Amino acid sequence: MVRPLSEEEIADLLARDVVARVATVDADGYPHVTPLWFLWADEAFHLASDAGRPHLVRLRANPRAGLVIDVDGEQRADGERPNMQVRAVGDAVLSPDAGGAWSMRIWGRYISGSPAADPVVRLGMRQRVLIRIVPSRIVAVASV
Repeated sequence: MVRPLSEEEIADLLARDVVARVATVDADGYPHVTPLWFLWADEAFHLASDAGRPHLVRLRANPRAGLVIDVDGEQRADGERPNMQVRAVGDAVLSPDAGGAWSMRIWGRYISGSPAADPVVRLGMRQRVLIRIVPSRIVAVASV
């Protein structure tokens, strides 16, 4: 059985430092799933990737995308592990991540406390692409 997530549960899940699994479709119609760090802001999912990555090539050819953010809870006495998930679909809009501003914001959610965490060092000379997905549909549920 599943139940809808509350607005508070959705906000909590989207604020966690878990990956989004982003689904794209290749030229033959087959799905591909790529785990990416994300930031939920301004009613959209923001993700960034190095230019030339295969998922970017697929999104340029077909901007339809799906993603899921999910977490499992601790195992209960009945042997079940409750799950919470936000699933969304929408069209991806790609743009240059000028100066790596979005990459640094996203990395800031996931990395801290070490020299390797310095986003400017991580960015280096890499060309980054911002992926922005405004969901056309969201499903947010939890197992019970």
